[in-house]
Amino acid sequence: MRRLLLVDDEPFIVNGMAALIKECEFLQLEVYKSYSADEALEWLQRTAMDIVLTDISMPGMDGLELQRHVLHNWPRCKVIFLTGYDEFSYVKEAVHNRAADYILKTEGDQAILAAVERAVMEIDKELADSLQLAQTRARLQVALPSLQKEWVQQLLLEETAASSRSMQEQLDELDLGLISDQPVFLVMAKVDLHNDLPNPDKALLLYALQNIADEYWQSYVRQCSFALDQSRVIWLIQDGDDSGGRSLVRFVHEVVERIQQTSRELLKLDVSFALSAEMCDWKMIASQYERLQRLLRSSLGIGQELLLEGSEDSAGDGVQHAALQHMVRLVARLERHLEHSERLEWLAGMDELIGDKTLMPLPDIRQIASYRLVAVLMTYAMNEDMQHVLLEERMEQLTHSATYAEWQDTMRSMAKTGDILCSYKENRADQHGRNLVLRIRQYIDAHLAGDLSLTRIGEEVAYNPYYLSKLYKQLTGENLSDAIMTIRLNEAKRMLKDTDDKIQNIAAGVGFDSAAYFTRFFKKTTDRTPLEYRESSRK
Repeated sequence: MRRLLLVDDEPFIVNGMAALIKECEFLQLEVYKSYSADEALEWLQRTAMDIVLTDISMPGMDGLELQRHVLHNWPRCKVIFLTGYDEFSYVKEAVHNRAADYILKTEGDQAILAAVERAVMEIDKELADSLQLAQTRARLQVALPSLQKEWVQQLLLEETAASSRSMQEQLDELDLGLISDQPVFLVMAKVDLHNDLPNPDKALLLYALQNIADEYWQSYVRQCSFALDQSRVIWLIQDGDDSGGRSLVRFVHEVVERIQQTSRELLKLDVSFALSAEMCDWKMIASQYERLQRLLRSSLGIGQELLLEGSEDSAGDGVQHAALQHMVRLVARLERHLEHSERLEWLAGMDELIGDKTLMPLPDIRQIASYRLVAVLMTYAMNEDMQHVLLEERMEQLTHSATYAEWQDTMRSMAKTGDILCSYKENRADQHGRNLVLRIRQYIDAHLAGDLSLTRIGEEVAYNPYYLSKLYKQLTGENLSDAIMTIRLNEAKRMLKDTDDKIQNIAAGVGFDSAAYFTRFFKKTTDRTPLEYRESSRK
């Protein structure tokens, strides 16, 4: 829903326009009111507006100066002038400052609604044009990936390198983002895909894997990646401008683990990685590439989601290394389940860890798993202020297990502790949700005649307006705006039945801008006018 801000120093004009625009449901606008340019700027500082409908001549800051402030800070906002002055100088300056429209107050309601509708349509068109421009630029880049891939494939297959200068020229022409006089780190991924999966789907999954990696690399490294075939991806990586002095090799290892985890969770893919042991010169890329290929081939059958380092003797102890990496990934996944209070997923993951027979002959790795899980549970409990749960479970005993059977019992105790923590958090979250809904409804009841915009309620309960709207719907199954109108309607019914107040006073008392708007809304909702309802309720 878009937002419109009304600005005029005459309250009856603001209230009348608010009622007029609110009745036009097809515009889908949340209407805000201000009675001076300064008050309008306060609103604009609190929340973004899509359209500002303002008078020109106002005490203090006039509408033209307000427009300059709006366009300087919110250039996409559409400003519509509504004024009683048909003077060329006003029109000229308004148009010069890119006013969306200029309407005389004597032109009537339909002119106002038409101007607002044009502004909404213009906003929609600008968004569509921006999308079209982005799509055009994307099409212009279609040919570039093929040229990049062909160049890199030649580099991987030939242990030759051009001079530093010509190499850099080629890198720049192909927009690869790498530097020819800096060493390169190689990473290769092998994706386990079903053979019966259509080729376009395989290509799409590899593309998604590359996008996930891009999100993690971001500006920390220079890198380019290419799909070598339907199951393999290669990355060429260099230190970025924002490296901050950290070790690139260590950073890549950490990121690759996260890529594996995210790919498994989002794409349901098992991805194995082979990494260079160290940086290499451009002329050695081909031999390093061949080494990574051998490493992945020699490790097939050990397990899923391998993370292997491309040193000369990496394949020899691949089994223990793969088991360690598998355990690390599984614990990381368990940590995520705990953070999100996913009880069933946590228990299933712990069952998977407990039943992993590859850990039976590896007591050191089992011990590492115990320590890491204790750390996960303690961190979670402290972050959620639930340390008392761990004290009750006597966590100090959970890291001491000599035999495999004892370790399995320890894991079952940890699974139970995590389950307890999740349940405790769920109960607390439910109570928090109930308290939040109660606070919102109490605020609505106490301010029926006042400002009940999402922005104002969000400020009261310290939530972002957009998130608050979604959260309220999630907690109650009802839109917050619908809840407000229901409360207003119910209070209006009570006042009609129990008091002799005038209709216009009742309308104002429950937050309607005009008696006419209240009467139309009441009849549309109840199929009776307020007076008809009063008479029937007293029979």
